[in-house]
Formats: sequence, structure tokens, C-alpha cells
Amino acid sequence: MMKRSLCWLSATALAYTLSGCGSDNNDSPTPPPINPPSQQLPANVFGAPAEEEKQVYSNIRFAIAERAWTAEEKADRANMPQTKGAYDTTYGSLFEDDFKWIIEPMDINMKDVKLNALRDDVFAEGRGSFVDLLLYAGEKYGFDVETEWDAKLETHWVRSITKDGVKYDGLPEMLQPEKYKNDDSGFKMLVGVDIWEIRPEKDEDGNVTGDAVDFIYKEEEIYHRADLFPVKNDMSVLFIQAQPAEMEIRENKYQTEMDRLAKNGGKTIIPEIVIDFKPGQIIDGIFNKGIRAEFQNIEVKPYNLRTDLYKEGVITELDAWLSLQDAWKDKGLNIQWSYWPKLSTSANVQGYVATAIEFNGVDSNGTIINQRYTNNGACGFVHHTGERKHYNNTNKSHNLYNYVMCSNRVDMEFEGECYFRAKGYGFGEEHEDVVDGSNFAYMQGYAPFGGNDPHLTGDAMVLYNVEYINYLGAAFGSPSYGTPAKSGCDVDAKDMIDLSNVIDISKAKQPLTDSHFGWQQPDCTSCHNVESGNGHILEDMTPWGCAECHGNNGAPDSHGEVMTCGFCHAKTLSLHGDAYSNRKDYTGQYTNFKEPESCLTCHVDPALK
Repeated sequence: MMKRSLCWLSATALAYTLSGCGSDNNDSPTPPPINPPSQQLPANVFGAPAEEEKQVYSNIRFAIAERAWTAEEKADRANMPQTKGAYDTTYGSLFEDDFKWIIEPMDINMKDVKLNALRDDVFAEGRGSFVDLLLYAGEKYGFDVETEWDAKLETHWVRSITKDGVKYDGLPEMLQPEKYKNDDSGFKMLVGVDIWEIRPEKDEDGNVTGDAVDFIYKEEEIYHRADLFPVKNDMSVLFIQAQPAEMEIRENKYQTEMDRLAKNGGKTIIPEIVIDFKPGQIIDGIFNKGIRAEFQNIEVKPYNLRTDLYKEGVITELDAWLSLQDAWKDKGLNIQWSYWPKLSTSANVQGYVATAIEFNGVDSNGTIINQRYTNNGACGFVHHTGERKHYNNTNKSHNLYNYVMCSNRVDMEFEGECYFRAKGYGFGEEHEDVVDGSNFAYMQGYAPFGGNDPHLTGDAMVLYNVEYINYLGAAFGSPSYGTPAKSGCDVDAKDMIDLSNVIDISKAKQPLTDSHFGWQQPDCTSCHNVESGNGHILEDMTPWGCAECHGNNGAPDSHGEVMTCGFCHAKTLSLHGDAYSNRKDYTGQYTNFKEPESCLTCHVDPALK
């Protein structure tokens, strides 16, 4: 059965003010109609962006760097008094003190800005990429940008930036100067797709305590085409002069994709889509790939989920997964996705995230797989996409994956580190784009994300004919985020909660109808409370308690997730009174909307019956 979308929780369509309060029998005023979704979602996709989220309305943090400070310059700067940059910024940056700036970090207000996209064949009207933002900023702040269209690779390169009469056109090669003696490289970019919390307080056991004390952007170096990387809300971009060899990495990647596309007759056919239910590990020096399902030669078609970002027919990474789901749904594969808005952590995801994967069948290699992996409040999925030889070009060999995604995997019975590797990627292998033997591959920032692994949901990632796409089961359980105790990621969420506390409203004696003046307004106590004497309200009654007799007041069905609802909805919930008034209280223990009992009472999940 096709479940209804949960998008009303964050939509502005219901955010009108109650004009008055009355009794249960008040037949007026009639609330405005709820507009249905503009498109029919695939059966396994739930939710949609709110109208505001379909627009760019926020500040975008923007900067241009000449180069990084040398070690000597950094040492000198450490002994000098530092002053605030010339421009006011909303958040800091991981690289705030690393670069010699051409344009210091600043905020560009994007409200009502319509970008003129160089790739107007790809972007919806008014939307665009960070290259388009760079051109807009040049006009607004008085600097010149030279771009070059590469028809062979289907991308625009940023060749030079001229400010105050000084032209910047790239850095000389530092690692292989003889090979790239006369080459010109232009600019690369680092992107922070949302902010990260800084939570430095820890107890004696090393657990993070207290609220976030600050937020920063952690910009990541990415390999995806800059003129296709979309500008969304609350993002940061740094354009930085590049060395020739690191830009050649991108050129080689794009050429490989174009060659594969041509070989396929213009069709996007992904050689391999991989699901790692349990991560690989190295035992006695031998890499064991864990539990992995591999699906080969998946032809991709567009599903047009993000017509607010892209024109119809544009293929994204999520389209590849949806194509896989359609091709294998009768062979035991079931993947579900939910739309994530701005999270309680302030990270503005604004995209579709995989929340459950089940495969009970035989994959393309003949391997029998019987795994069910669901988002149970402590677990989820991460993804990366590209060429295998760039798999580990994220510096430090995914050490954060080991800390976050493996240490919490109690369903993994082994000691020591676990490793995520694409097929054929052996531990410690050399790659031709790693020229200095460090395995850093020119990546900036010593962080385990970037390259093929940016923080960008697949529905926002324009896809060329890449070699592989990978989902990885991950564990996010952490006391600092109020999530449940560490648990096996293959444990179904419904087995972790007491469903007996969920009220059965199927036999409600007097369910409300749309004739009630408060139809689809979930906080009954805003009118019906002890102080007003309005109705038969008890002092300890809560809105979800009303549902036992009066039904769910028109609330849409659940979208299949039953835990830590506040992790996604704490920032975007409207008309739910004090729900998640304490951001850390994802279980609603101190609100009138206790989780998950309150959520699942009104937002019914038929699968739980």
C-alpha cells in the first residue's frame, strides 16, 4: 500500500494562526485545504521538501583562497595577534586560519536570488551550482571570473580569478614539478554542505556531555563536477588555487566516466552497485569483505524526485538506487528512503536518505544474502560514488568511519578496526593518482570525507556513468545525541520499543472530522485546557491521549520509522506545542508529545499492527 507523505509536518501550508477557540461542536471556521503533493512518489519513498525548502533562502558562506599558509607562516601567525575577518560570518570554518585569502570568508544572502546557471540544461530555473554562485559573487563584489567549457568532459573549469588588478590562475606543481612544469591548473573547490557541532566536553569515560558550544563548517574536497554541485541552504564553499596534478585527477575521472557512457551507447549503466550490510575487516592481514550484496550492470532511468533542483530527465545517484530497487524488487530487494529536512543538530540535509534495506535473495555473483538492516534510531546508511581507484582519497583512511560506524556495531564480533573497501580495493594498495606515497592524493584538511564521499544526499548528486555506488551500514548510537543504547544494526526498531504504550485509535468512539475548527491542528491543549475550562480536559491530559476517543485529527500515516523522530523533526515540527522544546529530549519525556508513543498513536504505521 502506498503510504501518505509526512511532508505536512514541516510544510508551511498548515502554519496558520488559530483565529479563536471553541467547543468540540464548533463547525467554523473551515480550515484551508491541504494541497496534495505535486507528484506521485515511488512506493518506497516517503516525504518531500516543504515549499520553503524548495527555494534558496539562507546565507551561503563564501571565500576565495590564494593558497595555504606555509608551516613557517603559520608559526609566525601563531605569535601574532589575530583579528576578525573583514566580513561578518554566521559560522566558523575548519580552514579559517589555513589560507591566505583573496576574498575573506563572508556570508552572501541568497534570499530571492535567482542564479543564471551555466548548465541551464540541468538546473531548474533560478537554481544553479557553486560555479554559478562564484559568477554571481563576482558581479556583486567586483572581481572577474574566467571559466572554460570543456565539451569533451562536459564541465566548466574555473581558470582564473582577477581581483584588484591581480590575476590568480592556479598554483605551481609541488609534488611532481618536472612533470607539470608549465601546466596551468586554475581553481578547485571545497564544500561544506551543512554545519558540524563542536561538543568538546567529555566525562571521565570519554563520552561527550553537554550541548554544542559552537558550530563550524567542515568543508570537504570533492571530485564531482563543480558546475553541477548544487547550491542549497546553509552551505559553505571555498574556491582555492589548485596544483596541476590534483586537477588531472578530476580530468581523468571525468574522462573515464565519459568513455564508459560512450561504450554504453549513451545509456547510464552502473557496473556495480554494492550494499555492505556488515563492514569488511582485516583478519591476520587478509581482507574479508564482510556481508556484501553486489548488483551488476544496472541501467538507470530518471525518476524526477527533485524538480525543484533539476530539470526533468536529469539523472541523480538516487535514480540509480531507485532503478536497482525496481529491477530487483521481485528478487528479494526492498530499500526505503525518507526525506530529511533540517535536523535537530542544525544540519540542513534537505534530501532523501536510505532508512531501511532488506535483501533476501541471490545477488549478481550468486551469493545468498539474507539481511535486514533498518534505521532503528542508532543506525543508518552512508554512501559514496565514483571510481574505485579514488575510493580512499579521503585522507586518514576513513578513521572516522572506524570510530563512529564500527565501534558501535555490536553485531560485528571482532576486535580492532574495521575497514570499508570497494570491490578489488586491497589494504595499502598504491594508486596512480597518489603521487607522493602518502595516500593523501592531494586532499585538503586531513579529514575522512571528500573525494567520492561528500556529505550530499544522492537525490542532489548529478550522476555520470561512474564505476561503483556503495551503501554502507553505519551505527550512530551516541549518548551525546540522546539516541538509544548501542544496539545491533540488524535489530528491527519495532523490537526495541514497547508498542503496548501506543494507543489503538481504530476504535475511537467520537473521531473528529474536518468540520471541527481545529482539524489537523495537533496541539489540542492550545484551546482545550484546565485554565480555559473548555471541554472535558483533565489536568494531566495530553493531546495524544485525546486520540483514544477522538482519533488522530487527520494526521497522515507514519513513514516507516519508529524511533528518534525528533532527530529529524525537532527543527521543522509545527503546531505540536512543546514537542522537542528541549532539543536533546528526542524521546519527549518532558513534553506533551511523548515519543514514540505519541507519534505512532496519531501517525499510524499499518505495518506495526
